[in-house]
Amino acid sequence: MTTEKKPQSKKGATLKTPSGNAASPSREQVLQQYAETGYELDRHPAHVIRRAHQRATLRFQQVMAGEDLSPTQFAALATILKHGEVSQNHLGRLTAMDPSTISIVMRKLLKHGLITRSASETDQRLTMIALTSKGTDYTLERLERSVEVGRRFLSPLSPAEQATLLRLLQRINDDDPSNGDGGK
Repeated sequence: MTTEKKPQSKKGATLKTPSGNAASPSREQVLQQYAETGYELDRHPAHVIRRAHQRATLRFQQVMAGEDLSPTQFAALATILKHGEVSQNHLGRLTAMDPSTISIVMRKLLKHGLITRSASETDQRLTMIALTSKGTDYTLERLERSVEVGRRFLSPLSPAEQATLLRLLQRINDDDPSNGDGGK
């Protein structure tokens, strides 16, 4: 006499029925496997950071209402204002933008007459970016509003918590091998 074995679930495996056919795990079994992974969306660091980024972008849009300006575009303007003429490649590194993103940002700022592009005098392979006088005035007029974006974003936290959050996020960013310092 043959004894039928009850189908058993293995992580990531389909169940076998007594006849040997594959069967989908029951909802209960799926939930059990899900629970065993320890995954919780609302506590997953990448998800929490993404939501915080959405909140920061919303604050930027609220404070900069009426402006045809994105956070990445403003970051580029403020960085050029601080550093002066820079190569497009270096600007991308300074603002942590990949080459395709910085290229799109530069086209938009160029279209609005806020920057100029020219070939480097010392290396014709480099495209140099500088603010126009309109771009300088435009950026200077919006710096304080951008600081207000940061204040509003961090407002749920005490000053000590704000400092701790920024310090910890900086440690995470400093350990990122893609930031050009090899994770040092």
